[in-house]
Amino acid sequence: MSKVIALTTSILICASVLLANAREPVDKKTASDLPAVKELSNPFVFEDGSPVKRKDDWTRRRAELKRLFEDYEYGHYPPKPEKMTVTRGELQVDEAAKVARRELTINLEHAGKTLALHVRLILPNQGKGPFPVVVMAGFGRPMGAGPGNPPAPAPAPAKKKQGPPPNRLGIFAERGYAVAEFNFQEAALDNKDRAKTVGVYQLFGENIDCGALLAWAWGIHRVIDAIETDPMIDAKKIVVTGHSRYGKTALLAGAFDERIALTVPSHSGCGGTAPYRLIYGKSEQLHNIVGAFPYWFRPDFNQFVGKVDRLPVDQHLLRALVAPRALLSTEGTQDAWTNPEGSQLTYLAARKVYEFLGVADRQSIRFRPVGHIPSNEDLLDFADHVFFDKPLGEDFGKLAYPEEKSAFDWSVPK
Repeated sequence: MSKVIALTTSILICASVLLANAREPVDKKTASDLPAVKELSNPFVFEDGSPVKRKDDWTRRRAELKRLFEDYEYGHYPPKPEKMTVTRGELQVDEAAKVARRELTINLEHAGKTLALHVRLILPNQGKGPFPVVVMAGFGRPMGAGPGNPPAPAPAPAKKKQGPPPNRLGIFAERGYAVAEFNFQEAALDNKDRAKTVGVYQLFGENIDCGALLAWAWGIHRVIDAIETDPMIDAKKIVVTGHSRYGKTALLAGAFDERIALTVPSHSGCGGTAPYRLIYGKSEQLHNIVGAFPYWFRPDFNQFVGKVDRLPVDQHLLRALVAPRALLSTEGTQDAWTNPEGSQLTYLAARKVYEFLGVADRQSIRFRPVGHIPSNEDLLDFADHVFFDKPLGEDFGKLAYPEEKSAFDWSVPK
């Protein structure tokens, strides 16, 4: 029989807070009123023009940047539900695959509405634990779906009895890592008809304006709520990863939740690690992504089409929000649509923040001569380095393109 564990949050969120979450800032400017900035903007300058001087200043600057991403790009982060109940299925051992599997159902309640999220937890069948855990998208969603691929239909509801875990998870168990697979589309459908009947939109109604990317990240955070108290999980070694659109989600999740020790976006491209301002070759641009997938972002993000230099943030700042925690982005030099050369620039710009905080080695980038293909081996090698001090191969942090000096001219504060 399943064990039911009720976890009730200590903070009740009233309707006025929800309404405040949906309201725009009184002084929010439109794209036409914002200044044009051609280069990657300086993370070490507050909105009022004052400089970031000390490490202690970064906490306030970080909060400022998070608000800008909410106000202009991704929408506002949904609140935490009033109540969460986790139903944990029996642990099932798969001797052939050398893993153990447990199904979780996360039942969320808020203001009389409910939402169920399903998680498949895969544990190594060797060792005592607790194990580091990798949170990722699963349940049959194509991991290689790219920004230019059509959205998949909503999956069928999870069945009580699941088959054996896909072979792609075997590498994690072999290396001593647990995996928590989450059905992202239960948090928000990956199509324009996200409507107000599914996921966060059903749970919170009209009072939220977040796009699907932030809704999926919010779902990841609820999964972490459910697994961080599991005695088989090492809550200090939580990794979040995803490929393509889910790589964008992974980066957002890491930027907005400090419980995540290592963030690994894979080939995340436009809206992920690639900048909007600096485009190389036939890479996806802002007008492409909001034209094809407007529901990934806040509803008015399209105001920056043709005015990208007026966007008050860019993706190097999203990388910087992860600091001082660990961050690895994996890129393919043959994956032109994801703008890998642009991702190198955001990596170099965010590295200035990591240097400022005295943790330059916690961010890295890994280029491979491939197309739109993820690499779990790279993730695990970097995770072993971060968590267990294992040596890292020389290809990590190795640049694939000549450095462009005109991308930004600011430096680390002295």
